[in-house]
Amino acid sequence: MTREAGDAICKAFANLKTTSVIILLANVWAEYRWSHKVSKALEIIQKTLVAKGHSQTKPRRQVLEVFFHNDKPLTPAAVRKQLPDRNINLASVYRAIELFCRERVLTEVDHVQEGRRYELSDAYRTHHHHLICGSCGETEDFEDCEMDDLEKLIRRRYRFKVIRHDLRFIGLCQSCQQ
Repeated sequence: MTREAGDAICKAFANLKTTSVIILLANVWAEYRWSHKVSKALEIIQKTLVAKGHSQTKPRRQVLEVFFHNDKPLTPAAVRKQLPDRNINLASVYRAIELFCRERVLTEVDHVQEGRRYELSDAYRTHHHHLICGSCGETEDFEDCEMDDLEKLIRRRYRFKVIRHDLRFIGLCQSCQQ
């Protein structure tokens, strides 16, 4: 960083109120921690895939990065649009997604008019469920999972051990209700 840039930053901070500076620094720190966490997760996934005999490729890494930077489920076409390298073709995106689903890095969420949508599996993000609009396809996450009692009942009654569960509610979003 040049001295001029440093001076400009100092002047900008001097003009901010203390609470604004604290909020700004908290946001910068949160972004740093989040990006460090993402980098670490990407590294772990890549090492795991290599250990299982899969090669580490630029398209696979970029596809993973797109999923780590999105909160919503994505179709392969939507993933391709967000790739920094525009030379990666859609077939490579599909192959990467297929591999990541097999290795449980990604999970298929639903099938909408544009195609199947995928997101990071619960191993790489907070466990959640989906509210899916049957009209426009908008998907909303909700993290209130009250399934523990039901899983215990299933275990007792059916002697069945639940490993994971998926719950989707399909209905109409607020916009489509009007």
